[in-house]
Amino acid sequence: MTPEAKKALSSTIRGLRQRLLEDLRLATESAYRLSVRSQDAGLDEAARTKRQRLDSWLDEQLRAQAAGDRRRQRDDFLREAEQQAAYTLLNRLVILRLMEEPGPSGQQLCRPALIKGGWGSTAYQDFRDLARGVVRDDPTEGFGFLLQLVFEELAEDLQGLFGSAGIGELIPIPPATLRHAVEELNNDELETCWADDMTLGWVYQYWNDPERERLDAKINDGGKIEPHEIASKTQMFTERYMVDWMLQNSLGLMWFTLCKKNGWAPEVQTNGTLQRLEERRIDWRAKRAAGEVSLTELMPLETEDERHWAYFLPGQEIPDEAVELASASVRKWKILDPAVGSGHFLVVALGLLLALFQEEARHRGLQDAPEWSERVIVEHLLAHTLHGIDIDPRAVQIAAASLWLKGKALCPEMQPEQLNLVAPNLRLADLPDDDPALVELRSDIEAETGIAGEFTSQILRALQGADHLGSLLKIDQAVDTAIEQQERRLKALSAKAQQVQPDLFGGAPPVQAEMDFSAAEARTDLQELLEEFLTRHGSAPSSGVTQEVLGPFWRVNRSSRRMTAWRLIAQPH
Repeated sequence: MTPEAKKALSSTIRGLRQRLLEDLRLATESAYRLSVRSQDAGLDEAARTKRQRLDSWLDEQLRAQAAGDRRRQRDDFLREAEQQAAYTLLNRLVILRLMEEPGPSGQQLCRPALIKGGWGSTAYQDFRDLARGVVRDDPTEGFGFLLQLVFEELAEDLQGLFGSAGIGELIPIPPATLRHAVEELNNDELETCWADDMTLGWVYQYWNDPERERLDAKINDGGKIEPHEIASKTQMFTERYMVDWMLQNSLGLMWFTLCKKNGWAPEVQTNGTLQRLEERRIDWRAKRAAGEVSLTELMPLETEDERHWAYFLPGQEIPDEAVELASASVRKWKILDPAVGSGHFLVVALGLLLALFQEEARHRGLQDAPEWSERVIVEHLLAHTLHGIDIDPRAVQIAAASLWLKGKALCPEMQPEQLNLVAPNLRLADLPDDDPALVELRSDIEAETGIAGEFTSQILRALQGADHLGSLLKIDQAVDTAIEQQERRLKALSAKAQQVQPDLFGGAPPVQAEMDFSAAEARTDLQELLEEFLTRHGSAPSSGVTQEVLGPFWRVNRSSRRMTAWRLIAQPH
């Protein structure tokens, strides 16, 4: 993506945001006449049914607000639904346009092109000739109908973005608004954006920019950021060269350590790539000093090896202890981005890791083995190596789509069994203490572990911050505290029991079975019961290939704290 294209993309997305939000607000009011009572709105049966669903959802959002929070109004949630419909439409159009661009293999993931060319595209013109009845009866001249067919097909792989849009499906999209969005994405200035694997992330940041600017002004005026505003305030994405530098000097150094452990010579050394890069840097610096190139112009990279290692710092010391602790194979690596955003780090890591996997196969003489094929490697990386957490479900959806698109670009045949991306979007704080699910959970935990219900409630109160704390949530600390309190309680009960006088027949007083308490067993049982509860009750809209639920969040959060086999990557701010 050229700097000019990036600037044009920012301007285009900000303009589309303003147009979409305004048009959808007017269209929703016109379709449902929300300013008057439902029974007085004169709606037909279909519109009346949709309005009832929308009214019920708005009522539910108002009731679900946690006690003590600043109360949001009905219109606040209506704007939220309209925004959801707006960004869902935009994301779908952008992803489809990205899929229409030929990848490194020269193949298109989606063909023939529909967004590219819009109403003038071959795909639409052919459909128009074949389905004249649909075209005649559709206010979008059949374009919207064809677009929905494409979305339904893509939903098989990206359910979160192309499947059900939830409450957003009740928000009407005016035909003129759809046409305007498609035409804007066909702007010639954006041409280089569609071959860039970071375009989705930048689209998301540019969409959020006006909201972040509003929050900055709010803070400057002495206002306070509410929990539901944290995601918009903190979403900032990292430039590509910074991502490359951090990954190459973390994963790259891990690879050099792994090679030393196995007695291998890294190919990037033996084939002279690192040496050539250093020589060219010296030459490039001389050109800068002479004014032959600008200070901000990046040195051109000529090969895939150069792109993977351009920012690596050679000569870094590798201690013997690091070699001893290193994994013997890249298959053992697990990478976690605890604030994944739209997935920039994981997307770039996917390409670098594929190259490292293939090099390991060559070192082992297994490059032709089925288990080291390109497809198997990419599917393994997506399903087992790369992990991400974010407090913003929309960002997780974007990350899932970006990773899937990158995987398809590397290997069009790949079909990963899952993506390990989660958003703790549960609103657990809104459940009352007497909620049947919580009552059942406390009862199950006490029966299985002996931990009293009051201590389980403390853990649940700690989990209430999952929505805005994400990977910062200290789950293990809450569990440890509950277990320690249970142990102190049992010691007190045991001491009190020993003070009781023997009965008339000289027998010892009965001691409750709960005093036979194993902290290790209790911790295991407690984690399993909580994970089951959160998976069963914490389902939320799908993030792409797998569902974003708090159960997987619990597992990823716990696993990431046992850093023996994990590499943590994050943005430098």
